[in-house]
Amino acid sequence: MIDSKQVGVSDRKMSGRTAREASSVACALIVIAVFAYTFSDPFVVTLAGYTCAFALFALSINIILGGVGEVPLGQCLFFGVGAYGAAIGMGKLGLPFQVSVFIALILSVVLAAIIGVITLRLTGAYFSIVSWGLTGVAMVAATNLEEVTGGPLGLFGFPPIEIGPLQLSDPQTYFAVTATILLLAILFLVALRRSPFGAAMDSVRQNRHLARSVGVDVARVRLKAFMLSAPFAALAGALAVPYTQIVTPEVFSVANTVDGLLMVLLGGAQLVVGPVIGAAMFTLIPQAMNLDPNIRILVFSSIIILIMMFAPGGLHQLGVALRDRFGGKTDDDRSR
Repeated sequence: MIDSKQVGVSDRKMSGRTAREASSVACALIVIAVFAYTFSDPFVVTLAGYTCAFALFALSINIILGGVGEVPLGQCLFFGVGAYGAAIGMGKLGLPFQVSVFIALILSVVLAAIIGVITLRLTGAYFSIVSWGLTGVAMVAATNLEEVTGGPLGLFGFPPIEIGPLQLSDPQTYFAVTATILLLAILFLVALRRSPFGAAMDSVRQNRHLARSVGVDVARVRLKAFMLSAPFAALAGALAVPYTQIVTPEVFSVANTVDGLLMVLLGGAQLVVGPVIGAAMFTLIPQAMNLDPNIRILVFSSIIILIMMFAPGGLHQLGVALRDRFGGKTDDDRSR
């Protein structure tokens, strides 16, 4: 028998979360508008746009890591597909940017379906290593297919990158577009986590054997999650092109995936906006402090080690712990 008090508490919690999310979205839209059209330094605004694009890539990693509990070291494969898809479509085929991106997204989903059927039979380190190996194959292919990819020098010298009337060469427009796409992606992932598929992903992440025993098709859920993550990564790669203005085989480097993983771990894998927080800290803070790249690696590596030791949930866990210690728990927290 269902307790009406429990239902009431659940309804209040849900409505409270919905209200907080709605207010967060409104605040985010205001911040995007103000930042995009008032900030004076074009480089900083462009860097903020690139940060939003790479945060989208971190979100794609978190769909697998925070969703089904696997470490996708080969996620940069789809990032490269998006970057090369946009570059080849514009530079070689003369297609509009948005058409090139759409084709790259479709290709990434098809590629993820093919790779997923093969690699998702593996779990843990085996899956990570095999997916990492595929990125090496992609990098070698991009280096040698010079007529298509430009070889080691890559592709550059693109026509003006635009989406309809929006010129992505303009820093404010570029930031506004990438930030809006990132915001829509966050809203989609929030809704996904509340859906039955999100619950199935969570059950697989916690214990796939137990999930299978209660009727969850684990193989199908893992494959769907993998296919879902691919277009996010490909879109991130395509949106990075207006910032980099060049696409080389290095986009398939596992170093990109490692950077994305660090962003996820820094912000918190169990929080939808965690990777976004990590991306902002990983990209903007070193630029503001003018840190040398080698010093940046040392600083963030040390931070990640400390977080994994004392707060495996990332900065979000630290924030909740500090709130509970100094501000007291909220009614929602007590009712959990």
